Amino acid sequence: VRIVGISATLPNYKDVATFCRVSLDRGLFFFDNSFRPVPLQQQYIGISETKPLKRFQKSNEICYDKVSSSLRRNAKDQILVFVHSRKETAASARALRDFAMEREEADLFINQDKPETKEALLSESENAVRNLDLKELLPAGLGIHHAGMPRSDRTLVEDMFKAGYIKVLVCTATLAWGVNLPAHTVIIKGTQVYNPEKGRWTEL
Repeated sequence: VRIVGISATLPNYKDVATFCRVSLDRGLFFFDNSFRPVPLQQQYIGISETKPLKRFQKSNEICYDKVSSSLRRNAKDQILVFVHSRKETAASARALRDFAMEREEADLFINQDKPETKEALLSESENAVRNLDLKELLPAGLGIHHAGMPRSDRTLVEDMFKAGYIKVLVCTATLAWGVNLPAHTVIIKGTQVYNPEKGRWTEL
């Protein structure tokens, strides 16, 4: 064997195998969810609210409920929340923080297994972070990540998430391109993205 092709996201793997003249019987291997060491569970939640502001508020509330229930089930869990715009990363993270404060669960996002977490988050926020939104949210244990942030801030967030200092990271899809950050729970917040060509929101 001279060449091995691997993909985690290729739906038409048989077409690619045929194009590469690989035998479908002997040279093509497909691994479905039954090969996963940890079973994958998916849940879909629909929001029937039609008014944009109320729909946004409802989606934030549902997001917080899912994040908090996951962290209560296992405090060591880490969570990625994917949103569809740079602006929404900070807006969604603030909503999570505000819900936690309203419900007197402000320490929910702080890693209690690492006594130095609060000090580390505060120190990095004051001394290293350049993005104003991240500077505000990091002390609460919440991170944000999008392509409009300075590279140094994005690297800091990635490193702190890997180290377990950040338990909840709100990000855009650019995080999934070339950055490997395993998480127990992944939330995709909303299925609509703004299409500038059509001048309106469209489904994914």
